[in-house]
Amino acid sequence: MGSKLPPQAQRWRIIIFTLPIIGVTSFVLYKRLVLGEPRRTLPTDLEKHGHEKVADIYISGGEGKSS
Repeated sequence: MGSKLPPQAQRWRIIIFTLPIIGVTSFVLYKRLVLGEPRRTLPTDLEKHGHEKVADIYISGGEGKSS
């Protein structure tokens, strides 16, 4: 990497790096807790198609079947 930074420069680097993260996290929590916005979730099709995928593996003679 680069040369070692003096302690004061390390403090500034930490502050500059963490302030945006703290700001965004606080804003998201404010929207969820105060404004009542629902939590974001990742879309998944496991509930609809999870059993079909497992069944296809067993029917096709793939993993999990010792014949």
